[in-house]
Amino acid sequence: MNGDDTTMDHPRPEDMFGAVTVPEALELAAATPRGITVVGRQLDQSPLPYALLAAGARRVAAGLVRAGVGRGDRVAIVSSTSPGFLLSLFGAWRAGAVPVILPLPHRLSDLPDFVAEVNRRLDHVDARCVVVADAFGDFVTGRITGDRPVLTCGELAAEREGIGGPVLTRPDDLAYLQFTSGTTGLPRAVALTHRQMLTNAAVCCERLGLERDRSVHVSWLPLYHDMGLISVLAGMAYRIKLVLQPPEDFLARPDSWVDALSRFRATSTVAPNFAYGLAAEGMRLRPRDLDLSHLEVCGDGAEPIRAGTLEQFVEAGSAYGLRPQAMTPMYGMAEATLAVAMGEATRPLVWDHVSRAGLQAGGVARPVPADAPDARALAVCGPPVPGVRVEIRDADGTPRGEREVGEICVSSPSLMRGYWRDPEATAAVLRDGRLHTGDLGYLTEDGGVVVCGRIKDMIIVSGRNLYPEDYEHVAAKVEGVRPVCAAFALPDTERMIVAFESAKGVADHQEVAARVMKRLREHLGHAPDKVVALDKGAIPRTSSGKVQRSLCRERYLTGRMEALAEVAR
Repeated sequence: MNGDDTTMDHPRPEDMFGAVTVPEALELAAATPRGITVVGRQLDQSPLPYALLAAGARRVAAGLVRAGVGRGDRVAIVSSTSPGFLLSLFGAWRAGAVPVILPLPHRLSDLPDFVAEVNRRLDHVDARCVVVADAFGDFVTGRITGDRPVLTCGELAAEREGIGGPVLTRPDDLAYLQFTSGTTGLPRAVALTHRQMLTNAAVCCERLGLERDRSVHVSWLPLYHDMGLISVLAGMAYRIKLVLQPPEDFLARPDSWVDALSRFRATSTVAPNFAYGLAAEGMRLRPRDLDLSHLEVCGDGAEPIRAGTLEQFVEAGSAYGLRPQAMTPMYGMAEATLAVAMGEATRPLVWDHVSRAGLQAGGVARPVPADAPDARALAVCGPPVPGVRVEIRDADGTPRGEREVGEICVSSPSLMRGYWRDPEATAAVLRDGRLHTGDLGYLTEDGGVVVCGRIKDMIIVSGRNLYPEDYEHVAAKVEGVRPVCAAFALPDTERMIVAFESAKGVADHQEVAARVMKRLREHLGHAPDKVVALDKGAIPRTSSGKVQRSLCRERYLTGRMEALAEVAR
């Protein structure tokens, strides 16, 4: 099935939004009094009503056209969340161009590698021009390859004349190139049309039960990530109130996210699992005047969902009116635009407790009591969203039965066209009309989707399938270990390495590593070949917080992993 399919039962953007392209959706939103508010870590506010966003987008579009941008040209945008960034993004769409959002560097020391990576991606998508945050204008100018003009968000926003005439964009025009997070290889650019993006946005709005006059969505997610971008598109197209925070402000002060949820009476938010752990810690250590009673959806996706993390968040938030049923598990990916399966806002989160031994021995998710010695708690990510079909298949393509583990395969009206100018990679994942996700999972008795690992990350020892997530989860519970761990196998061997980042204030890294080895042996029955203690930030992660196990393995093999301590089995 491809993105042109309209036979499946799902909400259509023309019915839900009255538009099938982003520029048309924004023009309709401009007729409402609502809009986007960008807030900082101290919740200072920069309001941007949809009417002003639409008018500003027309001016930015005119500036891009004067810079030589034509319909279908790729426009790279390098900026964090800000009013200027939003004007540039929607201005590119208004000009009929294809925006490509690239992340900012995490640290100043990353700048040389950052520029090299930006140029690599610009060349890959053949970008016509680059739009950067004002603060990066001088630095980037002269360092961009390909004779591409470098424009700043500020100078485009200052354009006086707006582009006129009707919106020329068609629903099936290319709308966006989304670089994947690259957890198991080099990032690729997912090609999506306007119809695909707004169809997935409509599906999200329906499943989450948004209400136009009442819903308020608060998000700090980076907009170069699919979960952040589609959340914004859905909110804009459905014409609800949006509150956005730059991701670096959240990371600098995680409490600011919870403060914003309270201040703006958020009805929904979405974040990776680690963010809920930070929020729980902040509420526990820094009690304050909060009201979380309006929250109906706290979406958790983009990385493994940990029972302990959500239990801590619910426990800490209950003192401020948070209802447990607000926790909503989600499963999705850029190749499907975003949403594949999602819990329903009115139903509580369900944990499936299964035997680790059962998963290892026969690929069957056998239910066990929650307190069983080998129990593994997995979140049921809800049923597939409307219009999406999920099948579990063997390596040879044979469908698997209920509770049988295999590769998650997806059919959806929002499946990508393919990877940009990469037919070989496209053919590897789009086969027989299905997206072969590379994720391992199974379906429960009532059709709930459960994700239990990645095929490429699976570690096979003596014929047993070992899940790196299990080793990372157990290691992270040892005192002195930060909740950032990576388990991986060495190529062509049955040797497994477990690396962890040491917590602040640890004096004896060797002793902590020894305790991790002991805990893994006791709880999982098979100890890794080696446990490695690392400094904070040494384990590479994607933009959504996923551990990049393949890159971690590469650094280990090339000697670029500076160990604080090592303990062998």
